[in-house]
Amino acid sequence: MSAPRHILFPVETINRELDYRLALAVMAARPDNRIYIGMHDALMRLARRVRGGVYLGKDVIRPHFPDALDDYHLLKEQDFVLIHFDTEGAIYPGSERRWRQILCQRLDPRHLDAEDYICTWGDFQRDVYRDLEPACRENIRTTGHPRFDLYRRRWRSFYEPDARRLRARFGDFLLVNTNMARANNRLGPDFVFSAYNGFHPHQLDSRLQAVHEWAYKNEKLSHFVRLVHRLHIVFPELPIIVRPHPSEDPDFYRLVFRGLSSVQVLHEGPVAPWLLASRCMIHDGCTTGLEAYLGEARIINYRPVDDPLQELFLPNQFGVRCEKEDEVIDCLVELMCGEDRRTPFDNPTLIDHRARRLVNNLCMPSFPAMLDVLDEAQDKVRHTEAPPELAIHTEETFYGAVEGFKNLLRPLSPRHRRAAAYTRGKFPGFEKDDITLRIARLRELTNRRVRHRVLSRGLMVVEAR
Repeated sequence: MSAPRHILFPVETINRELDYRLALAVMAARPDNRIYIGMHDALMRLARRVRGGVYLGKDVIRPHFPDALDDYHLLKEQDFVLIHFDTEGAIYPGSERRWRQILCQRLDPRHLDAEDYICTWGDFQRDVYRDLEPACRENIRTTGHPRFDLYRRRWRSFYEPDARRLRARFGDFLLVNTNMARANNRLGPDFVFSAYNGFHPHQLDSRLQAVHEWAYKNEKLSHFVRLVHRLHIVFPELPIIVRPHPSEDPDFYRLVFRGLSSVQVLHEGPVAPWLLASRCMIHDGCTTGLEAYLGEARIINYRPVDDPLQELFLPNQFGVRCEKEDEVIDCLVELMCGEDRRTPFDNPTLIDHRARRLVNNLCMPSFPAMLDVLDEAQDKVRHTEAPPELAIHTEETFYGAVEGFKNLLRPLSPRHRRAAAYTRGKFPGFEKDDITLRIARLRELTNRRVRHRVLSRGLMVVEAR
């Protein structure tokens, strides 16, 4: 073989995806492969220069599939095997019928080749795609999500140094996670009501559904804002950290919480150490509800607006459910007094069977299953080619300079300025010292010998030593 197999791991949101991608890379590194982690655009530039490998992600399949398949076809022309893995595989509103509709909107597996794979969060997603009888049917595998494995006790020490620093910085603090991008989007209403985001004004169902969700999120947003103001009054000495969703505009929260000395709006690093360090986490319909449960954190599921069509079933299965501000206050008073209110869901044997079918991590770890699929896909790659690494580094340096020049011009256009801020918020770039620290922790946890190089702010490589 003329070059190692090229394994491409796209990262859309660093705080949400980087850690599990690094862990997966450290465990998947073999003498005959080279694993690249980076922004989608950087990986697609790389794919044009190399031949033969595996792409693990969803970014080559754009939302509202199959409107754009150019990137997928490019990978196939370059002899890549696709492992499709959706970062949103089980957190959907409404009934099971609605879940099926959303899954089929996100991916039609009948467009994939027989050699490709689909890794699903749970058996529900797997069965929806298998029922369509695609050519790759036998390669649709339930793996769970590796991101959630990092909350297992086996991996939790990876985050403990960060959690310890947060406790030293804030003491006993309350974490409020928000998920209201429909009402408070970084890109503004133009994006919220756009075809890219699923809004089609000439289609009645699409239009009414988007407007209904927008109205629901606005109502919920107002309740959360009022709750934080109330918490500041009742618990004036309790630090409150408001952590917006990556797609939300944090400046809105900074504006409405001005003057509240105990409240800070922060979105720093991955959410895991914040969950592990907090006294309690408050949310409604946020994936962090599931993450907090797996990390054995205290959870308040605050549901001030009752709308079965909009409720996100899976993350709302865990913790204490409160529908009124007074109920949240009473629950926190108990916690401040040292009491720990439990619910049936704190007993794993009582978790709703639908939740188990949605996310396999409630039953089994994900890393082994994902690594098995990766090994199987790599073994299908027969021929590989690659330019010298210096050429890849030079190309990335050039594109970095181009991006820097564009940043000088973006302030002239409000739309481009917002888009750039949105992208930077989700992917600010790789920091060499931070990557080195995380890789060192993973080497210690896994006892694997690997080396890494950061080639640019948007591309890095991991390989076996």
